[in-house]
Amino acid sequence: MVMGLFIADTVGLVLAFCNTATFVLLLYSFLTVAGVRRSKVYRALDRILGPVLAPLKRLTGGLRFDPSPLIAAALVQLIAFAVRKNGL
Repeated sequence: MVMGLFIADTVGLVLAFCNTATFVLLLYSFLTVAGVRRSKVYRALDRILGPVLAPLKRLTGGLRFDPSPLIAAALVQLIAFAVRKNGL
């Protein structure tokens, strides 16, 4: 569990990772929509998340808005919910 700022067990560590991953995915999605593709932050996130999101981008096709980061964030939160509910 997460106790204050300290992670006390494996479940807390997984939940912290899931929450951080969700934040990064939402930040990437925001930067994509805002059109800030020249920033260093966007380029770094694109370099890291591009290969991870590529299969989702192929599934969603050529939509005008790319929902793949939002879908990935939702999947990560589903994993976090399952871990929180069942433990590890």
